[in-house]
Amino acid sequence: MSLRLTSCVLALALPAVAACGDNDTTVPSADAPPATNPTAAAVSGDFNVTGVFTTVDVVTRVATPNALAGVAGGDPYLRRYGDETFIVNRDRGENITVLGGSPLALIDQYATGGGSNPQDVAAVGGKLYVPAMGTAGLVIIDRATRARTTLAFPTIDPDGKPDCVSAFPVGARVYVACGVLDATFTPRGPTQIVVVDTTRDVVESSFALTAANPIGQIVPSTPSTALGGDLLIATAPSFTDPATGCLARIKTTGTPAANGCAVRNVDLGAYVNHAAMSADGRTLWLAAALYAADFSSQSGALRGYDVDRGVLATAISPAAQLVLDVATCPDGRVVIGDAKAGASGLRVYQGGVEETTAPIDLGRPAGGGNGLACW
Repeated sequence: MSLRLTSCVLALALPAVAACGDNDTTVPSADAPPATNPTAAAVSGDFNVTGVFTTVDVVTRVATPNALAGVAGGDPYLRRYGDETFIVNRDRGENITVLGGSPLALIDQYATGGGSNPQDVAAVGGKLYVPAMGTAGLVIIDRATRARTTLAFPTIDPDGKPDCVSAFPVGARVYVACGVLDATFTPRGPTQIVVVDTTRDVVESSFALTAANPIGQIVPSTPSTALGGDLLIATAPSFTDPATGCLARIKTTGTPAANGCAVRNVDLGAYVNHAAMSADGRTLWLAAALYAADFSSQSGALRGYDVDRGVLATAISPAAQLVLDVATCPDGRVVIGDAKAGASGLRVYQGGVEETTAPIDLGRPAGGGNGLACW
């Protein structure tokens, strides 16, 4: 769960509560050497102490808890671009930590500025584009010089600090999803998408989606599918009532614009806490969550959406699991974060069937979303 969502919940007096797989789906022949097993990575923290960065061999389910000590702060998110893994250390950490190589090792760490509260990262060339809720918009970091500037979005939010939660690159553009929230974190306007031209680092355009309160991370779709390469971002005007909001589509070809919904919250009976596209681009996996009306409990289930047929499948995870996060692997496996109190960890699904018989321990309870990747 994002810090913004935690704040929203706290405002209601409740106690505080990626990247896609490779597109190569070729099946190796019997004579071919076995491919390297997919690796899942997870970050988790509890705000008060240093978090953990844990890796898991998805096939053998062997975990290496806290594989790289000290790289995850108390409130981390995770992104994967190419062969680099980015840890977004939010709140008091306020940095982007970059991992890479084999074996995985620390490459560098970039501060986003005191009070910035970064939420995500988009990597374009030698620069990082970081939506940061404590700033006027987008923090831009030159990886070579470490120079840091802020690109303001003055027309998005009257308080001067748009609640931008995610960013994703497409070509020379970065798409940024921003909420418009008041001081109590109540939505006061629809989700805004800001399109940034990275060749000049200027705002190219902006437009509104149909619903308020973007959550999770922007996810790309595959151009050859019915989603046509649109970007997807979840919206949740309410965390207890799924009557409004959806997993919204953003058209990136031609003139960028809102493009309706992929999945509506009312059809899901929940909001999308996190989404991940399968390696072949044909199935969108959803961590579908919902709070009880009095916020006394939360549910979370793994759902699949057939992109080309437009069919939403029933939940494949049992009610006992609290699925709040999901990542897809190059071999078709799906990794979920089960946040069930007292029994949390990672679980692995393949072909709609769970392969794990118990949660894989991360060394800390599984987080509330945006904390998984698989490659």
